[in-house]
Amino acid sequence: MKKLLILIAVLLIVASGYFYLRQPKSRHWAERTEPIQFLVVHSFDESMDEMIQRLDELEISTHYLIDNDGTVVQLVPDDKVAWHAGKSYWKGVTALNAYSIGVELQSSSAGQTPFPEKQIQSFQKLVNKLMKKYNIPSENVVGHSDIAPMRKVDPGKMFPWKKLGLGPKDIDQEDMREKLATIGYDVTNLKAAILAYNRHFHPELVPTDHDIQHLEENLAQMIQDENPI
Repeated sequence: MKKLLILIAVLLIVASGYFYLRQPKSRHWAERTEPIQFLVVHSFDESMDEMIQRLDELEISTHYLIDNDGTVVQLVPDDKVAWHAGKSYWKGVTALNAYSIGVELQSSSAGQTPFPEKQIQSFQKLVNKLMKKYNIPSENVVGHSDIAPMRKVDPGKMFPWKKLGLGPKDIDQEDMREKLATIGYDVTNLKAAILAYNRHFHPELVPTDHDIQHLEENLAQMIQDENPI
């Protein structure tokens, strides 16, 4: 009877498009000593198994992975620090690993085409749960490119920030340095900050490129252009 109830519960969860596929836990984490204030959204273009292997090989980690079919995998417990953000800045906070939860979405197009609805539904359910549990305001749900604009481009320009009602509020484009800094961006390199801002709020202004590695390799050159997009 107990096994039957468990099976029924699993089937109901699977049918909802939001479930956890238990995987070996990541070995790469640290004890958390700071309160959780942010949630950082990433994307990856490998398969789920390849991503788990690559994270382990690079000795980095994230808290959650979401496959394009809506499957959610937790690699690191929320109360531990995962190595997902790297060198980062948001609202005066540096090194966001200590203050954040990382969520990665699979995207074979590097976030340049729409994310599947099942995947976004799983993401929304997970993030709503985390925001409520840790009292994370919607403006503190940010993309990797927001917190590391000089080196990262994920989750990609097609991540549906507006549809989900997540992230900082948009601004008019006068006095960009001051206003981007007010939102939370590091404006040390204003061109990089504007690129990240457009990727988040105005994706129609950002060229499409389906290769994350190519995007990141060319980011340095893009921010040297006379007129950043």
